[in-house]
Amino acid sequence: MTGLTEALPGAASASLYDAVPYPGHPFAQTHPDRLATLATLFGLEPPPVERCRVLELGCGDGGNLVPMALELPDACFVGVDAAEGAIARGRGLIDALELPNVELEARPLEELEPLAGGFDYVIAHGLYSWVTAPVRDRLLALCREALSEQGVAYVSYNALPGGRLREALRDMLVFHAAADEQPGQRVEHARALLHLLMEGWSEDNEFGAIMRRQAGRLLERSDETLFHDELAVVNESVYFHEFAAHAGRHGLQYLAEADFFEMQIGTVPEPVAGELLGVEDPLRREQYLDFLKGRMFRQTLLCRKEHSLDRSPRPAVLARMAVSTPAKARGEPGAGGQTTFEGPSGSTLTTDHRLVVGALERLGRSWPAALWVRELMPARASEAERAALCDALLRCYAGNLVQLHVHPPGLATSAGELPEASPLARHQARSGELVTNLRHISVRIEDELGRRLVSLLDGSCDRAALTAELGAWLERAGQEVPADLGDGLERSLQGLAGLALLRR
Repeated sequence: MTGLTEALPGAASASLYDAVPYPGHPFAQTHPDRLATLATLFGLEPPPVERCRVLELGCGDGGNLVPMALELPDACFVGVDAAEGAIARGRGLIDALELPNVELEARPLEELEPLAGGFDYVIAHGLYSWVTAPVRDRLLALCREALSEQGVAYVSYNALPGGRLREALRDMLVFHAAADEQPGQRVEHARALLHLLMEGWSEDNEFGAIMRRQAGRLLERSDETLFHDELAVVNESVYFHEFAAHAGRHGLQYLAEADFFEMQIGTVPEPVAGELLGVEDPLRREQYLDFLKGRMFRQTLLCRKEHSLDRSPRPAVLARMAVSTPAKARGEPGAGGQTTFEGPSGSTLTTDHRLVVGALERLGRSWPAALWVRELMPARASEAERAALCDALLRCYAGNLVQLHVHPPGLATSAGELPEASPLARHQARSGELVTNLRHISVRIEDELGRRLVSLLDGSCDRAALTAELGAWLERAGQEVPADLGDGLERSLQGLAGLALLRR
């Protein structure tokens, strides 16, 4: 998150994001495919993803926007941020990749006047809670002004009531580091306090146990994230109903959450769910969900207020979508043919429906690629069978077992004769462990040889050439060349395909 210009204590006006660079990352939940999929589910007709126009407010160094522009060459992307250093880094990356369809502008939101209706998707990730009230107001005004007729805006923010826990710990950190003028000192002292609190709070104490877990989560964050998020001058949590009302004043309405499963009841007990979540008003229902789940963070999608939305997504819509999942069958089928599928997050589905079992098995084998739902339908499937499959897939989507797509990623599930990674992944592999895959997610390649391999995958090298290049690289580095380097190469290439790093 960037976009707010603040002053360092005791210093002239200077951007904290220039003083402490905030490295950009891809966020899959902001991708046009995700936004268009949810818009379609709820009754909108969003523009085709492959030709969309995207505006990102608080874009930082383009870590989220540039990968989209690379994989959607016929789409148009504009990023705006007040931090000039971040914009300069992003422009350097754009030049290195020779991307003609993305522009980054160094400009405060207050000075931005976008073309009315000029963008199909507006993204503001990690911005709303970290800017002052007038800038928050301008942010939502920009969303309305910039959105096309069927457009979707993504806005994330810290939410209440769960945010109370974060605020309590943040208040302690800010108080403890108030006298530190240098960012590095503030982070160092904040970390020292967190370690001290981890030791001082006992699991036997109810408050201490809760806060201890929260402190542990903060210690896992990078220095940049801790500094800009928890130690920021502004960090405001809001209730969902307050945010929805604020959006309404700017001609916007609540569409959905970027993670569809977050809109579901989950583990809420039936008597409570029936009493509080059975209300017809979707805004009251979402607010009660926040109360019951103790939600800390929201990723909310907005659209123009005048649209009439379908608040109960219909399974039939899935017939024109694609689906992907890493879920695998757990154990052997039961006596009645019941099979349990489990995803990496622990979500499960148990079914004995022959068509559903076959579809999920095929999807698991095809991961990380997506398959069109129509491809999962046997040619002679009855209407009842087609409806059952779509209904099961929608339930899987609600349970976070599968992902739906209107524009599935163009990736390969196996390494071809001339394997190719994206230009961005090759560029990133030359300088660090984190690379962006074709599902718009950061993946870590820890070993140096693996990163060297990724940097070589420009689609021009066959196995022999890759083996020779890697062997020469090992020799230059003074390392022994393994006798089974060729076999290791094949395993590595298949591993890269599994990480969604190889292009189709």
